Amino acid sequence: MVFAVSAPAASTPYVEDSPPVGFHLFCRPARSTPSAQWAHVLNLARAGRDSRAASQARALRLFWPYAPEAPLAQLFYARSLDDRGKAAAAFEAYQLLLSDYGSSCDFDAILERQLDLAKTVFDSRHAKFLFFPGFLAPEKSIPLFQKIIDVAPEGPGAPEAAYRIGLAHEQAFEFEKAIDAYFSAMTRFPASPFAVEAATGLVRCRVLLADDTPQDARARDSAIAACDFFLTRFPAATNTASVAADRARLFDRRVQASYDLALYYDRQLRDPVAADIRYREFLALYPNSPLADTARARLEQLQLPTQEPEP
Repeated sequence: MVFAVSAPAASTPYVEDSPPVGFHLFCRPARSTPSAQWAHVLNLARAGRDSRAASQARALRLFWPYAPEAPLAQLFYARSLDDRGKAAAAFEAYQLLLSDYGSSCDFDAILERQLDLAKTVFDSRHAKFLFFPGFLAPEKSIPLFQKIIDVAPEGPGAPEAAYRIGLAHEQAFEFEKAIDAYFSAMTRFPASPFAVEAATGLVRCRVLLADDTPQDARARDSAIAACDFFLTRFPAATNTASVAADRARLFDRRVQASYDLALYYDRQLRDPVAADIRYREFLALYPNSPLADTARARLEQLQLPTQEPEP
């Protein structure tokens, strides 16, 4: 990463005019000027005292935030966290670098690294102890992906970040939130390859909700609509066959539900007028269904005049 920062002239020593940062017991600069402090940081790094160097780099940025050395110190601190595998902390350090010193750094390269760090948080296991592997918490990555989008809405990493917000919600079993996020990613970045991934995730969540609540007509019909959209919008996608199979299965469930409703009025409530209406609705909607002939035969029976009993 390259910074466009020039060193201060020796004849014009830097004077900090920002408000005091307050008392910091464990984070105070060891030198009295930012230039001397930066030299101190580099000396510590050369001596292999990486943790101390990172702490002193943070102190430089904290106490002299407008000094020419401040962006260099913040980059040093972020890289130190990154090298030590502290993905979330490194992400936030890079984020401060972008927000405060964006014009002095390789903006795109840092965003790309932030995306990698957010994906690391997405895949990381938390609370690991001894032989216990810990647990996945993909939802912890959602704020990080959202910051990438907020900082660079049209940046190259925004489509993947938007998609991964949906994936994180899905893996955290927050299916309604996942659907909203997938829909946003799909419509906001329609030309991106991640639009197909987002549409696939949306279909997957809709079908799962429909299967979890088989009596919920709205969930079923929403899943069918999602499948229809996918097959229309992405006909060349590699997973169209599986989406079409889900769509056919859910459609058969819709047909069966319509027939069962007519049968309910006919056999359970014994209401021939209501049954006649429901059978006709069924035939109007699904005239080619395998159940259509059975419905027509029953409809003809309902129209037969009632026989008067013999005296």
